[in-house]
Amino acid sequence: MQAADFTFGGRDEVEDPLHEELQAVGLGEVTGGGSGLGIANIDVEVTNLVQGLAAVRRVLQRLGVAPSSRINQYEPSRVVHLVYPERA
Repeated sequence: MQAADFTFGGRDEVEDPLHEELQAVGLGEVTGGGSGLGIANIDVEVTNLVQGLAAVRRVLQRLGVAPSSRINQYEPSRVVHLVYPERA
């Protein structure tokens, strides 16, 4: 997401619920993150791409992240997913 759109007190407010959800449903974990150059990112690894993407979207939407937020997939290929695909 664009840093200007980040309305949370810190990345932990997003990372923690995301990690908790992925662990609870057995789909993966948050592995890191960072911010700089006008963006903030959270690194996640999932064991099932389809179910993991759905879980990540569900948490991010529930938290009300900014519409500029994107989910960047790097494996098995580079794909950018919208957090709110219905708004596209």
